[in-house]
Amino acid sequence: MTAIDHDFVQPPRSEGGTLDWLRTLPRKLAGVDKSDERTIPASPPIDATPLLLEELAPPSFSRSAGSDPETDGARPLSMGAMAQPLKPISLRRDSIYAAFNTAMPVTDRHGLTGRNAELEKLVESIVVQRKHAVIFGTRGSGKTSLARVFGDLADEAGCVALYGSANGETDFETLFRPFLAELPMSAAGKEKARALLSGSFDVPRLASLLVEDVRQRSILIIDEYDRVHSEAPRQDVAALMKLLTDLHSPVQLVLVGIASDIDGLIAAHPSLRRHIAPQRVNPIPTPELARLLLSCSDRASLSIDLEALDMLANAAMGSPYHARLFGMQAALIPEAAGRTRITPADVEAGLIAALEGWTDMSAITHGHLARALRDAPHNRRMIALAAVVASQSYAISQDLLVQAGAELFGPSDRLHGEAADALARLAPALAPTSGGQSWMFEDTLAPQFLLLMAKQPAPSTIAPNRTEEMRAMLKGVDGL
Repeated sequence: MTAIDHDFVQPPRSEGGTLDWLRTLPRKLAGVDKSDERTIPASPPIDATPLLLEELAPPSFSRSAGSDPETDGARPLSMGAMAQPLKPISLRRDSIYAAFNTAMPVTDRHGLTGRNAELEKLVESIVVQRKHAVIFGTRGSGKTSLARVFGDLADEAGCVALYGSANGETDFETLFRPFLAELPMSAAGKEKARALLSGSFDVPRLASLLVEDVRQRSILIIDEYDRVHSEAPRQDVAALMKLLTDLHSPVQLVLVGIASDIDGLIAAHPSLRRHIAPQRVNPIPTPELARLLLSCSDRASLSIDLEALDMLANAAMGSPYHARLFGMQAALIPEAAGRTRITPADVEAGLIAALEGWTDMSAITHGHLARALRDAPHNRRMIALAAVVASQSYAISQDLLVQAGAELFGPSDRLHGEAADALARLAPALAPTSGGQSWMFEDTLAPQFLLLMAKQPAPSTIAPNRTEEMRAMLKGVDGL
């Protein structure tokens, strides 16, 4: 699958790097030639003597040869005397980041846990039946990973899969122009494409090119399509899909985005709907998340207690992104302590670290959620239930909360009032869906973190009084 540059493709790595010295290490170990393996020499012992900033330090963690601590004489006391010796870089820590990788989507089908049914359906609908497709679901559910792995399968089936990404400023022309240089076209088609690249075009002109001049089955995958906010390009894309179907074009479109249904991404004409394969990306079942976490731990050369595994899989609430994030944070705890097993205590510490990291990135949303929990201690269970429902069904409503509450807590006349109160308190962090009858979290990664916040004990004491400390800081200001 080819990635089309919509200003999102990462630049290639340079030839040089800070770890180039690894490539120069000897390739023989214990007299056996292992030419295809890299050996890492043991780190030299760390000198316990504090590192002084005033002293020119040799390029190592120990003293330079020939120096004698007994004859060096007294050294001046400085801030450097309080500095701790540097720790060697942990290669296992790097392996944890690589194994639980939360920064990049999965590109290997073997790393795409719990999505075999979705992949088979996409291959059947798009490659075999030649339909267009819409892949939709919540953020963190694995839509991009599913689309990328499908693109590789389409390539293997003889198609040309091209991957691009939309943004908020995308119009119809800028959405499709980057694909034109990569499509397999006839010589005449390439001339037409060059003309379109240098000028403007509309739906009929692009459809004519894609119908008459493309010489191989091609699939255009447009990720983050939900970021196209203007209605005009959405209508143009729907019209293009209709024309490509009616004229038997060898080109198909796959739209990927956050939505509760296809109407959230595309205003499809009724006659077009039968030519579109909707693919909802549902939460991954907890046992599949557990297998994902076991696989990541294995690649990081770590083992994990069964209870710790259950804690991580349940906290992720069906999201592979959160499972990887929580697992990575939990794995870093034993790594820092020199252990190789993840325990329940490590998971608890890792979840706190993950919550702190999200708080730094989403301070406003965290503030809204923290205020809702603080101001409604009597209704924490319904607020927590809103997080669970949102993680499983994309959007929440009063009816959904009441229904879920009745199933979990038993029927009660109080449920309607509790659900209305929870939604009112969460309102600053919510946005209405297109229908206006339900709401979704503006930060779609928030539900898992809201549940973590709800499980923390409610604050019972007021922060210590710092009046005297603040008065001392203001000393010298007129009027004090």
